[in-house]
Amino acid sequence: MLHSETHEIISQLADLTSALTTEKDHVKLLDRIIIGCMNLTNADGGTLYTVDGENANELHFSILHNRSLDIHQKPRNMPAVKIYNAQKQASKLVAAQAFVQQKTINIPDAYCSDQYDFSGTRKFDKQLGYYSKSFLCVPLQDHEGEVIGVLQLINALDKNNQVITFPEYQQHLVESLASLAATVLTKRRLIDAQRELFESFIKMMGRAIDHKSPVTGKHCEQVPEIAMLLAEAVNQSGNHKYADTQFNEQEMYELRIAAWLHDCGKITTPEHIIDKATKLHSMFDRIELLESRTREYKLQLQLNHYRSLPGLSADEAKQAELQMVSQCRTLDDDIAFLKQSNTGSEFMADEDVERIRQIAEISWTDCDGNLRQLLTEDDTENLCIRKGTLLPSEIQVMRDHIKVTIDMLESLPYPKPLAQVPEIACNHHEHLDGSGYPRSLTGDKISLRARIMCIADIFEALTSADRPYKKGMLLSQAMNIIGRKVEDNHLDANLFTVFVESGAYLQYARQHMTPRQIDDVDLETLPGLV
Repeated sequence: MLHSETHEIISQLADLTSALTTEKDHVKLLDRIIIGCMNLTNADGGTLYTVDGENANELHFSILHNRSLDIHQKPRNMPAVKIYNAQKQASKLVAAQAFVQQKTINIPDAYCSDQYDFSGTRKFDKQLGYYSKSFLCVPLQDHEGEVIGVLQLINALDKNNQVITFPEYQQHLVESLASLAATVLTKRRLIDAQRELFESFIKMMGRAIDHKSPVTGKHCEQVPEIAMLLAEAVNQSGNHKYADTQFNEQEMYELRIAAWLHDCGKITTPEHIIDKATKLHSMFDRIELLESRTREYKLQLQLNHYRSLPGLSADEAKQAELQMVSQCRTLDDDIAFLKQSNTGSEFMADEDVERIRQIAEISWTDCDGNLRQLLTEDDTENLCIRKGTLLPSEIQVMRDHIKVTIDMLESLPYPKPLAQVPEIACNHHEHLDGSGYPRSLTGDKISLRARIMCIADIFEALTSADRPYKKGMLLSQAMNIIGRKVEDNHLDANLFTVFVESGAYLQYARQHMTPRQIDDVDLETLPGLV
């Protein structure tokens, strides 16, 4: 080798080595390695075949270059090369043989070789007016000695652009670079496998929480969809506040992971609280006990009435019967009222609370002389819940899931690209005015992606149609509620405007809401827009 050639080889090798540590895109890096091999050998063409983990019997075209034909692409529709046929016999194609034999194959002239099948090559040459002569096929072996692909070079050229055989020293260089390519592929596959495992584990946890109770529906699964739609809308928005905001690929990925993990603390929340669809629900809906007690009391009233008849005149008996019937009707009205109050569907007025307390005073003595109460203290306390179905103590337990989420997520060691996952995931119940929980953060202390989570979380909760305790709201109702929260300075007004103007809310609705729910949203009167 001439001194100048040696210098050129060293320069190209140094360039490739530098690229190995600086190039983040593994496809671009592999492309540079193939081009580097072509430059070092002055080859006219270069191809990288790789084995798909799902089908170990096929070599797929990953990268294809040919200078004379001006082909430079990552093939997508080219048929894969079968390594073995149905009879388990190895293909005679040279790339397949390099894979099977796990050794380099150097062919001076393909048209003079009868050891390998070049029929496809000859057909290719005839169609494009090309002449594929010299071949160098090098298997790519990973750190465990497994062949994961084949690097193939075609037509080494001399200084006069005449096709020559690949020299032995060039073969050794290419084998070294093939090892480099194998390292890149292996590294990427290991990273992809770890990432896939990481994501699968996160999604498994989210789905486990969703499956834990029908009350949560698909919340953990669908909040990430809304969050990503809104983040993409921000990227494309011309909104004056976010016109220069652009989440990069890594930031989008970090948001998606945070969205899947945002409710992981619910895995510790007791089922009897999560599933409390009515005020009296525990292991079952205790309204049935109240109905049973009411029937028992009515029977006791009837029994007392009939026992009193022997000592009464006809008029007195008639009057006693009317009184007993009236009491029974009052009890029927009371139990109907309690059943309605039990649903927690409407805000309870003072007079309704007072009526429940009056009903709680109803008592009687049964046949065994025991004093019976129509409502226990616990029944009364639950039925007097002003809004919803949860007691203040139960609401606190529900809220505490975010504290558990914080403890869980902040205990994990994150790589730098995912360092913000806890902040994004754990602040989705915070309000801009500081009235949220658990940290009572205000304004800029809540990051933009956490603010996205705030909107995504509440939008999914309002519109979900798969909760057993409620029907999914109409789209217009949900958007008006969120708009009012914006006006109350709970949610980000600019983000809500982007959510609306981009149509992200409607895109999600068409994919996940029932046709009944998707009504027209009057944007002109929608509160909270800026």
